[in-house]
Amino acid sequence: MGFKPIKADSCVYTRDDTEQRCVVCLYVDDRLIASRDQDLIASVKAQIAEKFKIKELGQAGYILGIEIDYNMEDRTLEICQRAYTEAVIKKFGQEHANHSLIPLDTIVDLTKSDEPKTDDDKAEMKLKPYRSLIGSIMYLACGTSPDISVAVAKLSRFLENPGENHWNAGIKVVKYLLKTKNTGILYDGASSSERVAYSDADWAGNRDDRRSVSGMMVMMCGAPGVWRSTFQKAVALSSTEAEYMALSECVKEVVWMHY
Repeated sequence: MGFKPIKADSCVYTRDDTEQRCVVCLYVDDRLIASRDQDLIASVKAQIAEKFKIKELGQAGYILGIEIDYNMEDRTLEICQRAYTEAVIKKFGQEHANHSLIPLDTIVDLTKSDEPKTDDDKAEMKLKPYRSLIGSIMYLACGTSPDISVAVAKLSRFLENPGENHWNAGIKVVKYLLKTKNTGILYDGASSSERVAYSDADWAGNRDDRRSVSGMMVMMCGAPGVWRSTFQKAVALSSTEAEYMALSECVKEVVWMHY
Protein backbone atom coordinates (compact mmCIF):
# COMPACT_ATOMS: atom_id res chain seq x y z
CA MET A 1 0.00 0.00 0.00
CA GLY A 2 3.04 2.23 0.07
CA PHE A 3 2.91 3.27 3.74
CA LYS A 4 6.09 3.67 5.76
CA PRO A 5 6.46 3.86 9.57
CA ILE A 6 7.76 7.17 10.88
CA LYS A 7 11.05 7.22 12.77
CA ALA A 8 9.54 8.40 16.04
CA ASP A 9 6.79 5.77 16.30
CA SER A 10 6.67 2.46 14.44
CA CYS A 11 2.86 2.30 14.91
CA VAL A 12 2.30 5.46 12.85
CA TYR A 13 2.46 5.07 9.07
CA THR A 14 2.45 7.76 6.40
CA ARG A 15 2.06 7.82 2.64
CA ASP A 16 2.59 10.90 0.53
CA ASP A 17 0.54 10.91 -2.64
CA THR A 18 0.80 13.55 -5.34
CA GLU A 19 -0.70 16.35 -3.28
CA GLN A 20 -2.05 14.86 -0.06
CA ARG A 21 -0.59 12.95 2.87
CA CYS A 22 -2.37 10.08 4.57
CA VAL A 23 -1.54 8.99 8.12
CA VAL A 24 -2.56 5.66 9.65
CA CYS A 25 -2.20 5.12 13.42
CA LEU A 26 -2.41 1.58 14.81
CA TYR A 27 -2.99 0.33 18.36
CA VAL A 28 -3.57 -3.44 18.49
CA ASP A 29 -6.82 -3.74 16.47
CA ASP A 30 -7.82 -0.07 16.64
CA ARG A 31 -7.03 2.20 13.72
CA LEU A 32 -7.21 5.90 12.87
CA ILE A 33 -6.87 7.19 9.31
CA ALA A 34 -6.25 10.89 8.73
CA SER A 35 -6.03 12.99 5.58
CA ARG A 36 -7.41 16.22 4.15
CA ASP A 37 -8.69 14.20 1.19
CA GLN A 38 -11.83 12.19 2.02
CA ASP A 39 -11.54 10.20 -1.20
CA LEU A 40 -8.03 9.18 -0.21
CA ILE A 41 -9.28 7.99 3.19
CA ALA A 42 -12.00 5.94 1.49
CA SER A 43 -9.44 4.41 -0.86
CA VAL A 44 -7.12 3.42 2.00
CA LYS A 45 -10.01 1.88 3.95
CA ALA A 46 -11.02 -0.12 0.87
CA GLN A 47 -7.48 -1.43 0.44
CA ILE A 48 -7.30 -2.48 4.10
CA ALA A 49 -10.72 -4.15 3.83
CA GLU A 50 -9.43 -6.28 0.96
CA LYS A 51 -6.98 -7.97 3.34
CA PHE A 52 -8.61 -7.72 6.77
CA LYS A 53 -12.09 -7.81 8.21
CA ILE A 54 -12.78 -4.30 9.50
CA LYS A 55 -15.66 -2.49 11.17
CA GLU A 56 -16.44 0.98 9.84
CA LEU A 57 -17.14 3.39 12.72
CA GLY A 58 -17.18 6.65 10.79
CA GLN A 59 -15.51 9.83 11.97
CA ALA A 60 -13.40 9.22 15.06
CA GLY A 61 -15.23 10.25 18.21
CA TYR A 62 -13.81 7.88 20.81
CA ILE A 63 -10.65 5.80 20.98
CA LEU A 64 -8.71 4.24 23.86
CA GLY A 65 -10.84 6.00 26.45
CA ILE A 66 -10.31 9.40 24.83
CA GLU A 67 -13.29 11.36 23.52
CA ILE A 68 -12.76 13.49 20.41
CA ASP A 69 -15.01 16.45 19.67
CA TYR A 70 -14.74 18.41 16.42
CA ASN A 71 -16.14 21.84 15.65
CA MET A 72 -15.61 22.33 11.94
CA GLU A 73 -17.11 25.82 11.99
CA ASP A 74 -14.72 27.09 14.68
CA ARG A 75 -11.88 24.83 13.44
CA THR A 76 -11.27 23.32 16.86
CA LEU A 77 -10.67 19.81 18.15
CA GLU A 78 -11.08 18.89 21.80
CA ILE A 79 -9.96 15.70 23.50
CA CYS A 80 -11.05 14.66 26.98
CA GLN A 81 -11.60 11.54 29.09
CA ARG A 82 -14.88 12.41 30.76
CA ALA A 83 -16.37 8.90 30.82
CA TYR A 84 -13.09 7.34 31.94
CA THR A 85 -12.66 9.93 34.69
CA GLU A 86 -16.17 9.31 35.98
CA ALA A 87 -15.43 5.57 36.04
CA VAL A 88 -12.28 6.20 38.10
CA ILE A 89 -14.19 8.42 40.54
CA LYS A 90 -16.84 5.73 40.98
CA LYS A 91 -14.27 2.92 41.24
CA PHE A 92 -12.68 4.56 44.27
CA GLY A 93 -15.95 5.64 45.87
CA GLN A 94 -15.61 9.40 45.55
CA GLU A 95 -18.83 10.22 43.65
CA HIS A 96 -20.29 12.15 46.59
CA ALA A 97 -17.08 13.55 48.05
CA ASN A 98 -16.25 17.24 48.22
CA HIS A 99 -13.98 18.14 45.34
CA SER A 100 -10.41 19.31 45.87
CA LEU A 101 -9.14 22.54 44.32
CA ILE A 102 -5.62 21.16 43.82
CA PRO A 103 -4.35 17.64 43.03
CA LEU A 104 -1.62 17.61 45.68
CA ASP A 105 -0.91 19.62 48.83
CA THR A 106 2.25 21.64 48.23
CA ILE A 107 3.08 21.76 51.94
CA VAL A 108 3.05 17.97 52.33
CA ASP A 109 6.23 16.01 51.58
CA LEU A 110 5.55 12.41 50.59
CA THR A 111 8.50 10.32 51.74
CA LYS A 112 9.45 6.75 52.54
CA SER A 113 9.15 7.60 56.21
CA ASP A 114 5.38 7.38 55.63
CA GLU A 115 5.66 3.73 54.58
CA PRO A 116 4.28 1.12 57.00
CA LYS A 117 6.92 -0.50 59.20
CA THR A 118 5.15 -3.34 61.00
CA ASP A 119 3.73 -6.48 59.39
CA ASP A 120 0.25 -5.60 60.63
CA ASP A 121 0.39 -2.14 59.06
CA LYS A 122 1.72 -3.58 55.81
CA ALA A 123 -1.05 -6.18 55.73
CA GLU A 124 -3.65 -3.48 56.31
CA MET A 125 -2.31 -1.35 53.46
CA LYS A 126 -2.27 -4.33 51.10
CA LEU A 127 -6.06 -4.33 51.35
CA LYS A 128 -6.12 -0.96 49.62
CA PRO A 129 -5.71 -1.04 45.80
CA TYR A 130 -2.94 1.55 45.68
CA ARG A 131 -1.37 0.27 42.46
CA SER A 132 -4.75 0.25 40.75
CA LEU A 133 -5.35 3.81 41.96
CA ILE A 134 -2.05 5.11 40.63
CA GLY A 135 -2.40 3.21 37.35
CA SER A 136 -5.88 4.66 36.84
CA ILE A 137 -4.85 8.28 37.33
CA MET A 138 -1.59 7.74 35.42
CA TYR A 139 -3.59 6.96 32.28
CA LEU A 140 -5.31 10.31 32.69
CA ALA A 141 -2.01 12.11 33.28
CA CYS A 142 -0.61 10.63 30.07
CA GLY A 143 -3.78 11.23 28.05
CA THR A 144 -5.54 14.53 28.65
CA SER A 145 -4.72 15.73 32.18
CA PRO A 146 -1.24 17.27 32.33
CA ASP A 147 -2.32 19.10 35.50
CA ILE A 148 -2.00 15.90 37.57
CA SER A 149 1.36 14.81 36.13
CA VAL A 150 3.41 16.06 39.08
CA ALA A 151 1.15 14.35 41.60
CA VAL A 152 1.24 11.06 39.70
CA ALA A 153 5.03 11.16 39.37
CA LYS A 154 5.44 11.63 43.12
CA LEU A 155 2.86 9.01 44.10
CA SER A 156 4.38 6.43 41.74
CA ARG A 157 7.45 6.19 43.97
CA PHE A 158 5.58 4.21 46.62
CA LEU A 159 4.05 1.33 44.67
CA GLU A 160 6.01 -1.32 46.58
CA ASN A 161 5.08 -0.26 50.10
CA PRO A 162 2.50 2.57 50.21
CA GLY A 163 1.45 4.12 53.48
CA GLU A 164 -1.75 5.74 54.65
CA ASN A 165 -0.52 9.22 53.72
CA HIS A 166 0.30 8.04 50.21
CA TRP A 167 -3.14 6.51 49.82
CA ASN A 168 -4.87 9.66 51.07
CA ALA A 169 -2.82 11.76 48.67
CA GLY A 170 -3.89 9.52 45.79
CA ILE A 171 -7.54 9.84 46.79
CA LYS A 172 -7.08 13.62 46.88
CA VAL A 173 -6.16 13.46 43.18
CA VAL A 174 -9.42 11.61 42.51
CA LYS A 175 -11.32 14.31 44.42
CA TYR A 176 -9.58 16.91 42.27
CA LEU A 177 -10.84 15.06 39.19
CA LEU A 178 -14.37 15.66 40.45
CA LYS A 179 -13.78 19.33 39.68
CA THR A 180 -11.97 18.89 36.35
CA LYS A 181 -13.69 15.85 34.80
CA ASN A 182 -15.32 18.00 32.11
CA THR A 183 -12.09 19.80 31.25
CA GLY A 184 -10.27 18.71 28.11
CA ILE A 185 -7.53 19.93 25.79
CA LEU A 186 -8.71 22.25 23.01
CA TYR A 187 -6.63 22.57 19.83
CA ASP A 188 -7.42 25.66 17.77
CA GLY A 189 -6.96 25.46 14.01
CA ALA A 190 -6.67 29.24 13.88
CA SER A 191 -3.64 29.18 16.20
CA SER A 192 -0.11 28.57 15.05
CA SER A 193 1.00 24.95 14.73
CA GLU A 194 4.56 26.04 15.52
CA ARG A 195 5.87 24.13 18.52
CA VAL A 196 6.81 26.18 21.59
CA ALA A 197 8.60 24.30 24.36
CA TYR A 198 8.90 25.07 28.07
CA SER A 199 10.94 23.37 30.78
CA ASP A 200 11.33 23.83 34.52
CA ALA A 201 12.67 22.02 37.56
CA ASP A 202 12.58 22.16 41.31
CA TRP A 203 15.73 21.42 43.26
CA ALA A 204 16.10 18.36 45.47
CA GLY A 205 12.34 17.91 45.61
CA ASN A 206 12.68 14.25 46.56
CA ARG A 207 13.38 14.34 50.28
CA ASP A 208 14.53 10.70 50.30
CA ASP A 209 17.38 10.87 47.78
CA ARG A 210 17.48 14.63 46.93
CA ARG A 211 16.69 14.13 43.26
CA SER A 212 14.97 17.00 41.47
CA VAL A 213 11.82 16.92 39.37
CA SER A 214 11.94 17.88 35.69
CA GLY A 215 8.88 19.32 34.00
CA MET A 216 8.40 20.05 30.32
CA MET A 217 5.59 20.93 27.96
CA VAL A 218 5.41 21.52 24.22
CA MET A 219 2.55 23.74 23.04
CA MET A 220 1.02 23.61 19.57
CA CYS A 221 -2.24 24.97 18.15
CA GLY A 222 -2.83 26.80 21.41
CA ALA A 223 -2.70 23.74 23.67
CA PRO A 224 -0.26 21.23 25.16
CA GLY A 225 0.81 18.51 22.73
CA VAL A 226 3.45 16.76 24.84
CA TRP A 227 4.23 17.00 28.55
CA ARG A 228 6.34 15.22 31.15
CA SER A 229 6.98 15.36 34.88
CA THR A 230 9.71 12.98 36.00
CA PHE A 231 12.39 12.63 38.64
CA GLN A 232 15.89 13.30 37.36
CA LYS A 233 18.24 10.33 37.20
CA ALA A 234 21.14 12.13 38.88
CA VAL A 235 21.35 14.41 41.90
CA ALA A 236 21.76 18.03 40.81
CA LEU A 237 24.29 19.99 42.87
CA SER A 238 22.59 23.33 42.23
CA SER A 239 19.28 24.70 41.02
CA THR A 240 21.02 25.77 37.80
CA GLU A 241 22.18 22.21 37.16
CA ALA A 242 18.64 20.93 37.77
CA GLU A 243 17.28 23.45 35.26
CA TYR A 244 19.81 22.39 32.61
CA MET A 245 18.96 18.72 33.14
CA ALA A 246 15.27 19.54 32.64
CA LEU A 247 16.10 21.55 29.53
CA SER A 248 18.09 18.62 28.13
CA GLU A 249 15.11 16.28 28.46
CA CYS A 250 12.86 18.90 26.88
CA VAL A 251 15.16 19.26 23.87
CA LYS A 252 15.17 15.47 23.40
CA GLU A 253 11.38 15.53 23.23
CA VAL A 254 11.39 18.37 20.70
CA VAL A 255 13.86 16.48 18.50
CA TRP A 256 11.62 13.40 18.73
CA MET A 257 8.59 15.47 17.68
CA HIS A 258 10.53 16.76 14.68
CA TYR A 259 10.43 13.26 13.19
